[in-house]
Amino acid sequence: MTRRITKVPPRIVNLGTLADPVGPNSSGWPGQVSANGVSVDFSDLNNFYVHVDPSAKTRCIDGRHDPDLNEAELGPQVPGGAPGSALAYRLGVDQDDLTRGTFTGDAEMMIQSYVRLGLAPGGHRDVLEHGVGQVGCGAIDGLDQVLSCMIDPHLVEDHKRLVRVILDTDFNRDHYLRVMGAGLVLRSRSTAYFADRGEILDLLDALAPNSISVLEGVHHEALVVVNVVPETTLSSNRFAQAHDGVQAFGYDLWRSRQLAQTLFPLPSQVLDRERFVHARVMLTIATLMALTDGSLRLLLRLTS
Repeated sequence: MTRRITKVPPRIVNLGTLADPVGPNSSGWPGQVSANGVSVDFSDLNNFYVHVDPSAKTRCIDGRHDPDLNEAELGPQVPGGAPGSALAYRLGVDQDDLTRGTFTGDAEMMIQSYVRLGLAPGGHRDVLEHGVGQVGCGAIDGLDQVLSCMIDPHLVEDHKRLVRVILDTDFNRDHYLRVMGAGLVLRSRSTAYFADRGEILDLLDALAPNSISVLEGVHHEALVVVNVVPETTLSSNRFAQAHDGVQAFGYDLWRSRQLAQTLFPLPSQVLDRERFVHARVMLTIATLMALTDGSLRLLLRLTS
């Protein structure tokens, strides 16, 4: 007699709103995207997750509409796409003097690493009008604000709480403080470090042709979903279409862990892997602080 195995679906954990709305730790987040007055049913969330295509370009966490998105060829979502990993490398891993280097140089190195390792980099613009040097990706255009949010003493309680709950047992206080200290040093020269970041997507397009998406519409995200189920990603277009235009920021944390393992594969590089993931999560939370007012609901998508 053959025993039938029932597959348990991934578990969705509701962690409440991003920011503490009341109490001694309450803080006003500086971003504009708000979920106040918006109600969204996320009980069907698993229906909008699909397996990634290993050859598909990396996507940003942005929930806006991508007219060219093919659900059969979806890449994982991380803040700022492939270039967004560059700042995590600079803060968490790079042994060079923090008083030298530029984001453009770091991003070029990261994109080249993606290509060399057989990964598919990606990034996005949008159709809106922006200032000189801006590309339409909040995780890149607002990098100086992201760094400021991460080290802001008024936001640090929310920041550490969220990083700790997302990383769970992988959270390491020493790694957190090390990345925070690197952020303080880099913030002192952020103008020079982030200069010319508007050239990043041109550079990405030159190194990895057809890797740039162009998003449409405005932000209507009401959810942030941190997904740790390997090789799966959110079908962001289909989610918004099924929820009357309400969008979700999707962050595939499993991808950051996979990337860390790929970039730093040696047994001697365990600390580099751990610090890179800490920096990536810390910058993700800071990005959400720069983009939203903290009213969005945070969900974790876990293996059963």
